[in-house]
Amino acid sequence: MTELALPAGSLQSALAAFTEGADAVYLGMKSFSARKMAANFSFEDLAKLRQVSLSQDKKIYVTVNTLVDDSQLGEVVSTLKQLAFIGCDGIIVQDLGLVEIIRTQFPSLALHASTQLAVHTIEGVRELVRLGFERVVLARELTFEEIKNIRQACPDVQLKVFIHGALCYSFSGLCMASEQLCGRSANCGACAQICRNYFSVSPDPEVSSALSPIPKTIRDGWFFSMSDLKAGPVAAQLQELGIESLKVEGRMKSPAYTSLAGRYYRAILDGRGDTEEMDEALSIVFSRRQTAGWLAGYGRTRQDFSIRRAPTLGSTSFPSHRGLKAGTIVLVKEGRALIRLERTLSLRDGLMYFIKGTREPVETVKFGLSELLDQRGRSITEAHKGETVQINLPAGSPLPQAGEHVMVISRHDQNPALFSEALPLVKKPVDMRIVIGQEGLTLWSSHGTQFFPLPVSQAKKRQETEANLARIFSQSDTSYFTLGTLSVDNQTSYRMDELFLPLSALKAARRAWYESLDRNLARFFTSTSESKIVPDKQETETLPPRSLLQTLDPLPFLDLKLLRRKREQGKAIASLLFPFEDRLFLPLSPVMFDEQQFFDDLDYLVAAMSEEGVLDQVRFGLNNIGQASYFRKRQLACFFDIYFYLGNSEAAKLALSMGLDSKGGYLWMERSEGDFSTWPFTPAIVETSFKPPLFISRSCFRHDSLMLSCEGCPHRGSWYVKGDKDRYKVLVEDCITYLVRA
Repeated sequence: MTELALPAGSLQSALAAFTEGADAVYLGMKSFSARKMAANFSFEDLAKLRQVSLSQDKKIYVTVNTLVDDSQLGEVVSTLKQLAFIGCDGIIVQDLGLVEIIRTQFPSLALHASTQLAVHTIEGVRELVRLGFERVVLARELTFEEIKNIRQACPDVQLKVFIHGALCYSFSGLCMASEQLCGRSANCGACAQICRNYFSVSPDPEVSSALSPIPKTIRDGWFFSMSDLKAGPVAAQLQELGIESLKVEGRMKSPAYTSLAGRYYRAILDGRGDTEEMDEALSIVFSRRQTAGWLAGYGRTRQDFSIRRAPTLGSTSFPSHRGLKAGTIVLVKEGRALIRLERTLSLRDGLMYFIKGTREPVETVKFGLSELLDQRGRSITEAHKGETVQINLPAGSPLPQAGEHVMVISRHDQNPALFSEALPLVKKPVDMRIVIGQEGLTLWSSHGTQFFPLPVSQAKKRQETEANLARIFSQSDTSYFTLGTLSVDNQTSYRMDELFLPLSALKAARRAWYESLDRNLARFFTSTSESKIVPDKQETETLPPRSLLQTLDPLPFLDLKLLRRKREQGKAIASLLFPFEDRLFLPLSPVMFDEQQFFDDLDYLVAAMSEEGVLDQVRFGLNNIGQASYFRKRQLACFFDIYFYLGNSEAAKLALSMGLDSKGGYLWMERSEGDFSTWPFTPAIVETSFKPPLFISRSCFRHDSLMLSCEGCPHRGSWYVKGDKDRYKVLVEDCITYLVRA
């Protein structure tokens, strides 16, 4: 049965998810979560939810899906210790440095690959399986047919697919906009959502009008704002395909959103047909413009350049929650609007209308419906589709015009009742040995030992001493431990059934005992190993300054298809690659939807290099995990390039264990310094003058942002866009969009 996994940005959201039919939730702790601004979970919250999940046969997945540097590894290990102690059903990771740590130190934690790894090919999934991942969360940019191909080629790994929620403009993990423009790394959970900003567009004067067309009616907009994904009709098909888990995005959203998403998708997966009202309720609690995304609304089944006739994937006219249309304004007079309704409206519903903005063309006015009147001016509490009602507009706000829409953006009754958070903790059973001596008790366990003085005397009547001790020490109150097995060693002069142990003294000993275990546990969580193993350094080659490995556009990789075409036209390979010292460099694209064509082109170029006698000089830059197997089989000289996430020494060690003919690698480009004493090689640091693309997107700027037809499209183009201050260049190559510094 396919699992429905819902977002849990808080304990309330998680409890709502389980109540409404989620099989699983995914959540983040206070650190190392890609949703840094969500409420996220404390250790105590997780302990409570784990107990709930076990009692209800539900699953919990914890996201540790940010990149970390060496200075943070100790804190990551502390977090992993907590997760291993409490228990969960999978750890969702982006940083490959965590793979070996989890495999060797925390084998009870199952490895799940985050969508931040940008895995979108068969070989990418296979490589992650080879590294020990049990489940792969696929990139959101895949079509149903592409997912089907991966499913068929990789039957022995669990796959998770997004079916609802916000879509990023850039591939997750490949977006540099937030860090480059705001100093807030999206790969460290602090995305500034540059894609939701407002831009104006102008043609590129250096290319023909055919390569830089702009419709007469479009000069500005939220060009990089994606529509929300809503793939309800496709969820059942994914279930039939054998996808193990379907994922709803939204850890930053409310418990109401989680609750309604659970209700809607549970009904779909269970085959119920009564989903219309659930669909509407979910859209009202939060929705931008909605599409079926690349999954089912792309208009293509694969990257074949067929003409797309489906609605565009952008939300360029307004980037935020718009709810659903409540009705059309018939008349505005004296601060009151007459509205013809298209759906039910009730007192205390949240409403919104659009007005002409000053800074941007569209702004909003939001207000709560505090009074509702029928057409005759009588107060009512509810009105329905087809009726005409009067509402008071907010005082002091710009007024809408007749003919405009009023949107309902919240319902008065949409928020679920608060769940009690006074929940029992999941507890770790600990085996104990109690030694009873004349002076008191000594308690032994693998987590600590402690002596408790108390008076021991002969009882006046027969005692069930061992049963009494088991009953008392099984009551651990708020401790994270509880009694496992108990053995009792009586070293007094009395028989076991003659022992009198004061109840108040035993309870005091119990409290002190469990408090000591919890203190030891807290120390264990924060303890770090002082000894750092310094590995033998691998000799590496000097890599060029990364800014030298850029095209004129500038893009930080070379297009294999274009290289092949030029070689077939008679160009020498050496003239097509980046030269540095006595070597040639070919950095590969991190995106390769037609994987077979990608490797066919690579085969052709490798053969041409061999024919020209330059293959030994060439160094290939790996920018996606799916490229590793090709180079492992052929043992071609390569290096770990800027999108390979070498952010810490553990990631570097894993990279060297992949069996490649590696000549070195670049430090993750969001890092500019570090202590490399524990690294197996010294990475090249990407210079600050190097500026990677801000976005790499499957959304075609020409079609999805400028609304231009695919008819007669050359599959490429160039434009300029300007935000508040800076100007950027938009490049489209083979329907893939790149936003670069102008």
